[in-house]
Formats: sequence, C-alpha cells, structure tokens
Amino acid sequence: MNKKALVISTVALTLTATSLAGCSDSKTGEAQTSTKPAASASARAMSLSMSFYDRGTIAPDLGTAENNIWTKFIQDKTGINLKISPVPRAESVNKLNTLVASGSAPDVILEYDVGFRNQLYLQKQIMPIGDLIEKNSTTYKQLLNKFPLLKKLSTRDDGKIYDLGRILGYVPYSYTVIRQDWLDKMKLSVPKTADELFQVAKAFATQDPDGNGKKDTYGLNMAGGGNLIDPMFQNVTWILKDGKWVKDWDRAEAANAFRKKLFDEGIVDKDFLTDKNGKKAEQDFVTGKIGIYTAAGSYKVFTSQYETLRKNVPDAKLVAIALPSSQFGSFSPDFNPPVQLTGVLNAKTKDPEAVIKMIDYLSSPEWVKTTYSGIEGTHYKVENNKEVPINAEKNKKELDWLGDFRMLGGQYVYNEFDTTMKGFDQSNPLQKEFYDLGKDVFSLNITKDRPLASITLGGFMPTLPADMQFISKNLLDSTSNPIGDLWNKAIVSGSSYTSAQAKQDAINLWKKSDGDKLEAWYQDWYTKNKDTMVSQNDLLSMNFN
Repeated sequence: MNKKALVISTVALTLTATSLAGCSDSKTGEAQTSTKPAASASARAMSLSMSFYDRGTIAPDLGTAENNIWTKFIQDKTGINLKISPVPRAESVNKLNTLVASGSAPDVILEYDVGFRNQLYLQKQIMPIGDLIEKNSTTYKQLLNKFPLLKKLSTRDDGKIYDLGRILGYVPYSYTVIRQDWLDKMKLSVPKTADELFQVAKAFATQDPDGNGKKDTYGLNMAGGGNLIDPMFQNVTWILKDGKWVKDWDRAEAANAFRKKLFDEGIVDKDFLTDKNGKKAEQDFVTGKIGIYTAAGSYKVFTSQYETLRKNVPDAKLVAIALPSSQFGSFSPDFNPPVQLTGVLNAKTKDPEAVIKMIDYLSSPEWVKTTYSGIEGTHYKVENNKEVPINAEKNKKELDWLGDFRMLGGQYVYNEFDTTMKGFDQSNPLQKEFYDLGKDVFSLNITKDRPLASITLGGFMPTLPADMQFISKNLLDSTSNPIGDLWNKAIVSGSSYTSAQAKQDAINLWKKSDGDKLEAWYQDWYTKNKDTMVSQNDLLSMNFN
C-alpha cells in the first residue's frame, strides 16, 4: 500500500532460512509433505488455538474450517497441535465477543476490526508480546527490526507491543488510464492539469472518437470504486493547513463544481448516481465507450476488463496517467496500506512459546509462497525457471481460499500486485502490454514525486471515541451521507442549486450536527500526536528489497 522493483524474488530474502520442501501428490485433495525426521516429543506437545474466518469456501472433500488439508500441513511443518476456532466473516466481531465473554476465546485472535482490538486492550484481555518475540522469535522479530512502522503501529500507549500484523508492501489501489488511440486520432496530449482533463474529456464525449457517427461516448467515469476528481482537488475531508488539522470546504466546492460542469455539458453518464456498484461504468469501459477510466482494487481484475475491451475494440490502447494538477497542487491517490495490524494474543494463553513459533512459520516466505503457489510436484512444476501449474482446477479448489492464512508477517514477498505481475507471460504481446501498463500504474501512483492527497492513509487515521464516532457517522458515513446528498443535489440541479449553495448548506448542517466538535477533537489529537502519527514519509520510505 515504493515497493521496490515490481517483481520481487520471492524466497531469496533474509527473513528465514527455511525453504519449501518438494512434495508429491499421492491422493487427490491431499497436500503431502516430504519425508523428514519426526518432531521431538516436546515440540509435539505444543498446542494452541487460533481464530480463522469461515467464509464457507472450503470444498467438503478438503475438510472443514477446523480440520482440513492445510491445517494438517501446518501441524506437520511446525509440530504444533493447531486448533482452529472458525468465525463467520460477516459476524466475526460478534462471534469473537461471545467467545471472549465466555472465556473460550482462542489463543491467537485474528481480526481486522481496529475497534474490537482496541476494546480487548482496554479490557486487559490481551497480553503484551514484545518480550516473547525478543526471546523466542526469529522471522517475526526480523520483520519488526526491518520495518520500524510495524513496531510503531504495534506499540500501545503503555510502550509495549500488543498487536500482530502483516507487511503487505506497496499495492496500488486507485489508478487512471486513458485511451491513447483516441488521443492519437484526435491529436490530443495526455492531460496534465484539471483544465486540460476537462477539455480532453469533452472532446472524447462530443467529437465521436470511436467513429460510429453517434454521440454515445463519455469523457470519463464518475461511478465505480476509483476516484479521480477528489484527490485531484485534494477533496479528502481533512487537511493540514497552517499547522492545523481542519475540515476543508474550498476543495470540496471546487471538486463538486468540476463534477457539475462535466454533468451539465453531457461529458459523463447522467445516470452515474444510480450506478451504485460501478457495473454500468465498467460495461461502458469494456465496450469502448469511456475515454478516461479510473479503476480501483485488483490490477488482475482490471487486466481482465482490458482484455474484454480489446476483444470488443481490437485497436484500443490504454496508457496510465498521473492525477492532473489543480489549483490546490499536484497529488497522488491513496494506495493500499503497506502495513496492517491483524491480531492479538489472548491474555489467558497457556503456551505463548508455541504461539510465537506458529507466528514465525505463518510469517515466513515459505508459507506465504505456499498459499499462492501450493506445493511443488503437487500444484506446480518448474520449467525454464518458471512455475507452471499442474492442474488449474485443482489449484483453484485447494489454494484460492487461503487468503485468510495470509494475515501475519512478511506477505510482501508475494503480494497480490507482484503475483499478478509475475504471472504475465511477456512473450504474449497482450500480456506484455499488461505488464508494461502495470509498471506505469505503480510508478505513477506510489511515488515521492507527489504527496498523497490525504494526510495519511485511511487505515492510520486516529481511532475516534464513541461520541466522536457517532458524530462522524451521522455526517460522513458513505452509505447515508447528508452532506454528500447536498453535493449530489448541486451536480444534477442545473442553475437552480449551485455548488456554492451546497457548500453553505453543508457548513450549516456541519455546525448544527456538532461537526465543529469533531474537528476540535482531531485538532487536539494532532497537537498531541503529530510527532508519532504515521506520516507520509513513514509510508513512502519503506524498503521492500
């Protein structure tokens, strides 16, 4: 969430001396390990319990969430008796709260929810783990030393380490591409400023770039997970201004006025507000009807969309672009957090040494690679120094649900973006194009050349107390956002309701709903924590080589 050269050498890292043992597949659906000496009696006596998200995706013949081919594989590798406590993903916090209240919570509690982990800390339900790691760990301890941000995030206000986490590396999230073939046809250049972006988008929407004689193209998409306009205008709710943490209104008005102008001049889909999940925008993109497209999330998913576009429009050519500059500066969009806290250790854990040994294994390059590639000889073979899947359907069935076993440690050695990039066959012209485009997406979106539009990434914003959460949810919640409704009203209302009017109404609503109290809380937090909070320099200075 720079990540280094995009393609990482996976296991040649100094995190651990373990290597993946060659294995064979003697029975369908069974992961076999190579022959090795039996673990010592003391090692086999070690045991622990660990939560695991149950998403209902494990094929019945592979076992259950509690007992399956991979839990057996892990036990064989570590010599630890592993008991899985499955929790339904959609109700994980409720389930874990019940287990904690009944005294039956697992030793290792893996949960993404920050508020839940904070609650356990305040209730003294978790134990500090810094000394345990120092005395018993190798792999995870090396990660703490190599990545100070992991240690910084894991350390609570009493100065002790409580949280476990994972290092994800740099992964782009929101990125923008443009139809180079349309630019060439219309003798236009890649837009560098907001004004240039508007003019290029207008040309794409009004000058028949696809040559079919119809006015059926759009300049850009305003629906979907990607976001081009807000970070371009630094409309990110909170900014630092004159050394203070403030709620900004000028940037919000400018971004809204830009959207309104696009809407009024017919440059974007008039029904963008009803396209809640962005599927209509995606369909317009893959059928060749959008000139500037902002995508979000998985680059692998995006390349499948690009492939569909090429099938529909063989001459389509995409290039990545940086966010154009605005009167507020030149920025980069948010990327995925490169470090994420994911778990804690139950204060009632009876065998913490076993826990540290398990954490080391689940953090190792060996295990990370296994969750993606499987076992050599069972799931893949090596030909010309490249992994080749043996049976794609078998791999899909046995490997695709292992993401929840990647919640700890050095995941950056084989993260989602790198895995996608490594998978492209560069002897194939289209996949070579995907690879080259991916390199540009990465370099343009994760860079020190332009600051993030946001103060810090969302995952590192301060945790609000309950009363401030209530105010924030009422004013800023993405699903029922009264201020957002005012901005949207201005976009679609023509001259009868302007962005300036929406701004004034939004300010009035903000004050009426205690928004000033929320702003004061953030300012107080910033005054006390500005020297220790996760800064942009922290985020952009990590070494993943």
